[in-house]
This record gives sequence, C-alpha cells and structure tokens, in this order.
Amino acid sequence: MTATPPRAGRPRLLLVGAGHAHLHLIRHRHRLQGAEVTLVDPGSFWYSGRASGMLGARHTPAEDRLDPTRLAARYGVQALRGRLAHLDPQARIARLEDGRELDFSLLSLNLGSRTPCPAPRTPGPHVWAVKPIPRLLALRHCLEKEFSRGLAPRLVVVGGGPSGVEVACQLRELARRHGARPEIQLVTRGERLLEGAPAGAVRWLMRQLERREIRVRLGLDVTGHAAGGLTFATEANAWGEDSLQWLPADHVVHATGLAPPEVVERLGLPLIPGRGLAVEATLQSPGHPDIFAAGDCAAMLHHALPRLRIHGIRQAPVLLANLAARLTGGPLTPYVPQRLALAVLELGAGQGLAIRGRRWWGGRLALAWKRRLDHRFLRQYLT
Repeated sequence: MTATPPRAGRPRLLLVGAGHAHLHLIRHRHRLQGAEVTLVDPGSFWYSGRASGMLGARHTPAEDRLDPTRLAARYGVQALRGRLAHLDPQARIARLEDGRELDFSLLSLNLGSRTPCPAPRTPGPHVWAVKPIPRLLALRHCLEKEFSRGLAPRLVVVGGGPSGVEVACQLRELARRHGARPEIQLVTRGERLLEGAPAGAVRWLMRQLERREIRVRLGLDVTGHAAGGLTFATEANAWGEDSLQWLPADHVVHATGLAPPEVVERLGLPLIPGRGLAVEATLQSPGHPDIFAAGDCAAMLHHALPRLRIHGIRQAPVLLANLAARLTGGPLTPYVPQRLALAVLELGAGQGLAIRGRRWWGGRLALAWKRRLDHRFLRQYLT
C-alpha cells in the first residue's frame, strides 16, 4: 500500500500517551526527520511488567517508573503535560482537558487501558483496580500502614487471570515482609485459573497458592460491593432466579481484565465495542489514514488480540515505520501478530511461572528470565 503524504508545510506529528509504542518512537525520533514531534501525556510511564513486584515491595516505585518528559527532551521531542478530552478528526485538532487545542498533520494514540470494576459503596470495603498502576502503589502504602498497626485485613482479589494471580501472591509477599498474616482469597467466575494455560501449569500453580495460604474460589461472579464485603451471584435456583451471596472483605482488588480508556468514546473515530479504537493492519484508523493507534487502546479489525504488553512493544517498530512512510509517501507495513506470546508470572518467594503456548516451566529460573527481560526493556530508556 502506498499513501500520499499529509498536507503541505512542515508536518506536525502529535503523540498522545506515553505507552510502550510511543517510548520507542521517541527513542527513534531521528527516523521522523522533517516533522515537528510533540508528546502529550499526563505524567510518568509505569512499566506493567514490574507493577505486581512493586506491590509486593520487591521493586521500589522508582524502579518501575520513568519520566517521558525527560526522555522526550533527550531526543528532541517537545513534551506537554495534559490529558486528551476530545478530537476533531476532520479539522485535525486535539482538545485537552485544560482547554488547550493542538493541531496536527499526523496523530498517534497510545492511551493504555484501565481495569473496570463495580463502584465502591459506603459503608463498604476499600476498592482497588490493577490499572492505572499508581493504584497498586496506593494499595501498598495503605496496607503497610495497617500491617504496622498489627492489623490483619481480609483481602479479596477478583480475577483468575495472570494479573489476579500475581496480585494475590504479591499481597502475601508484602504481608510476609511486615510479619502480617492477613486472609487472602482469589475469586474468579471461571471454573479454573489461567484459562487456556496448560493443565500441568495450573496444577503447579494451585500447589504454589496453597503453600502461600491463598484460598482459591472458582465459579463466583462478583456483582458489587456491600457493607463489609462484596456480593456474588450463585447459579439459578429452581425458579430460574439468581441469588446473591456475600463474601466478607476489607479490601477488594479487581483484576478481571482490561478495557480501553473511556476517552476513546469521545474521539469521533471508529470503535470496536468493548475492545477499543478500530485499526487496520497498518495501525491506521479506518477512513483516517493520518491517525494511528497502538497498544491496549487499539483493536485490530482482523485479530482479536489479548491485551498483553508484548503487542504494544512489537507494534512499535511498525508504527514508527508507517508514520515515517506517511511523511515521505512510502509504502506502509502491516503488523502481523506473533502466534504465541511468552507470559511470565512473578509469584513471590523467588518463584515464577512462564507459559508459551502449551509449554511451561515454573520455579526460580522462570523468575530470573522475567527479571532479565524487564531489566533489558527499561535499561534502553534509562541509559
């Protein structure tokens, strides 16, 4: 596919959001010669690969965070603090929450994701979500205060996927560091943990959770929060009615999956409901060849990708090449998702669980491999 270049004059490339893909673009800003490049982002970049380890106090916040503004300055990219509020695709104007308007020739959106959860209730448990990541740091600080006072709060993690498993394990690790013994439960609506993972990996994981005294409850569909805990639906009774039951909790952490940020609904761009901004294989918005999206906020038209950071990382070189092609009128490159992706869970106590397709391995070697990958990723932006 060959595309004509954008409007005449020195083009303005606007990068909104500082996710994995845009960090790559900033670092390779020399590939975008001839364009004015501006980054708009509300603050720090938090690396999701170390987020659960930060919750468990294995990593400090500084080890999980970098400043996109400083990175932008190093590579000659103008950086603005702000949040996107609206977009006028036809006029090519981005409006920020503080009222500023920015015009663009090319636009790239790398807005990340959020964790949807039922609204808190008063009185009720403290409610937390795994994203945005600073919420995990706030949870850590809150629990450290309670542990220091000798409290043993009842902790419930909702979600049986990788994030839920990691968070439950890191809560136990955080408590161990403070000599506390809180009750920790991991609940999921599914009939097993880590849907799609090899059965042997799940059995190994269940033994690890038992050793950590983390109770797993399957088939619980959490519906909301109540005084002193949360509610969940049970199977329909003889009259076909669902009944609600109650589970005590002082803190509830939701890790039930990721959703695109709410702002995508206000941008006037094509959407795939529940998945995010629709993009072609070239990462372009359909009907808007000068607007691109990548990472968790983007939904490919022909691939229902899981929200894994590996896709944002691997989309980055394709996004860079295609933005450069729009500047020069060259051919665009499609993003072809890899068939199998490696996932490594950090379980605390020096243990990790690595899964790639039907292959898996657990133990210290898996954790060492994960830490090596995390260090290698962050080092390229910190040095």
